Amino acid sequence: MLIGAEFYHTLLQPEQLIIGKNSPLLQNSVLGWLVVGKTKTTTDIKPTCAITTGEVGEMSEMIERFWKLDNIETAERVLTLSEKWCENHFTNHVKTNHDGRFIVRLPFHDDPTTLGRSREIAFNRFCSLERKLQRDANLYKEYIKFMDDYESLGHMEKVCPKDVKGAQYFIPHHCVLKPDSTTTKLRVVFDASAKTSSGLALNDILHKGPTVQSDLFSILLRFRIHRFVFTADIEKMYRQIQVHDEDTAQQLIIWRKSADDSIQYYRLKTVTYGTKSAPYLATKCLQHLAKHNMTNYPLGAPALLNDFYVDDCLSGTNSIITALDTQQQLTELLSKSGFKLRKWCSNNTRLLQNISIEDQEINLDLDDSAIKPTKTLGIIWLPKSDEFCGKAEMSSEQPITKRIVASDLARIFDPLGIFGPITVTAKIFMQELWQQNYSWDAELLPQAQLEWKRFRNDLQTLNTVKVPRHIFNSTVPCSIQLHVFTDASEKAYGAAMYVRAIYNDKTITSRLLCAKSRIAPLKKQTLPRLELCAALLGVELAERVKQDLKYQNVPTYFWSDSEIVLSWIISSSASLHTLVANRISKIQEMSHADQWHHVASKDNPADIISR
Repeated sequence: MLIGAEFYHTLLQPEQLIIGKNSPLLQNSVLGWLVVGKTKTTTDIKPTCAITTGEVGEMSEMIERFWKLDNIETAERVLTLSEKWCENHFTNHVKTNHDGRFIVRLPFHDDPTTLGRSREIAFNRFCSLERKLQRDANLYKEYIKFMDDYESLGHMEKVCPKDVKGAQYFIPHHCVLKPDSTTTKLRVVFDASAKTSSGLALNDILHKGPTVQSDLFSILLRFRIHRFVFTADIEKMYRQIQVHDEDTAQQLIIWRKSADDSIQYYRLKTVTYGTKSAPYLATKCLQHLAKHNMTNYPLGAPALLNDFYVDDCLSGTNSIITALDTQQQLTELLSKSGFKLRKWCSNNTRLLQNISIEDQEINLDLDDSAIKPTKTLGIIWLPKSDEFCGKAEMSSEQPITKRIVASDLARIFDPLGIFGPITVTAKIFMQELWQQNYSWDAELLPQAQLEWKRFRNDLQTLNTVKVPRHIFNSTVPCSIQLHVFTDASEKAYGAAMYVRAIYNDKTITSRLLCAKSRIAPLKKQTLPRLELCAALLGVELAERVKQDLKYQNVPTYFWSDSEIVLSWIISSSASLHTLVANRISKIQEMSHADQWHHVASKDNPADIISR
């Protein structure tokens, strides 16, 4: 064995546990998944609200994906014809004004003249909104403040009614409240999916565009590797990008400050949140800015290209000097096109020294008790102690239905799979409800309700779990290895990747970096086949991580407690069943037989995710 018995001893016998010994989570061995070595390692983005009837179809599709035999998506994918068209359209039409701000064209795939009448629909929606605002004076005041800000910044302008002619689209609008936001508590959003008299909406004739930034998984992975890190976001990012005047006729709204005033028409002059193409246009502008400034900003441009998820930045390096230079270059580069970074946060005070207090998310100079946790792409981060914190906010709605269970499940946000043993329990429960053909709003049987309530109560313990953000113990190792453990049961299968690091002082840490889990498909599979699916998931996970972190040359070892799967991997796949042969071929393409080793079930940390 390439790593000895002492590795497994420290792996499964942690010196310090954060959760009490009587905790239901500990009794279910979840800590065997979260705690590694002799150090603490326990732990359209953001939990969703209750699911509405209109989202049932989409939710049904999402739930079914939980137990399909699906694979991990690669970091790069082939663009569709529509996405290629969007890329060419952007390149051919993007411009900048005299201030360096971007001007873009909306990517229509159908002529706007196909849209029907929308003014009456938008007017009726506005009247309903106005009645709602009149019942809440504070809400009305905040709404007016938001719209005044929109107009004063030049992001919308008044339009004379007689100038509204030809093909145009009126967008209904409403507000979304974010009480936990440190900046904007109320945000006005625009419904470009509202149908016109022809049955088409603005979003129906727009291309969506490809995803051009790294996904959550990749960004959070890299965020765990850097010793010194900082986060920030771009203030009003969409609204810093202008839409060409010829396209603003499709971005008209109805508004007035008081029911005593006459109805006013406005056109939205910038990229508008709620239109289908807005995320693509905004993020493509950031990518365009980065790619055209690589020479002048050798640190800032790559950070803009790789470390942003929409408007959120998560970046860092292993050197405080390099981190400071990256921060400065990033700020200067973005300001060239009118983008301002704010809500700065860091695990090191030096990275906040040159940031004004009003642009800081937190002040690290305060006492620990005065520093509130911050959300980093939906993950709770404690920057002073540099730890991720578990968070569980379950609804208290009664009685419990399949809709409520799905809503609760959506609140468990875990893109890195650190809480896999917990989320897989919820997914299995949801699958069982699916098999029993419950309707979305039918009350569950008493035993099922009791089981879910117990899970909710147990889940509250998650709020006490903390995981080091930095996988390397706040230092830089001299060598590392990747160890991927895989396992399966009749209900689920999964893979867990641990990083084993050796430091200059000869100390060793072994920590969970990330994990993936899948629910066993509804069509019953044999256990060896599910173990094989887990093995394939493991090599796909390793391939993805090594690509994201540029770890192609890092020694990688795979571990399974299935001797059948191990014998398949070292054999020829020609004589095997098609399903088995296909998966074996993929495993052999992405790994070598000598990388695979047997681990006893009792020592396999991935065992917990399949139970």
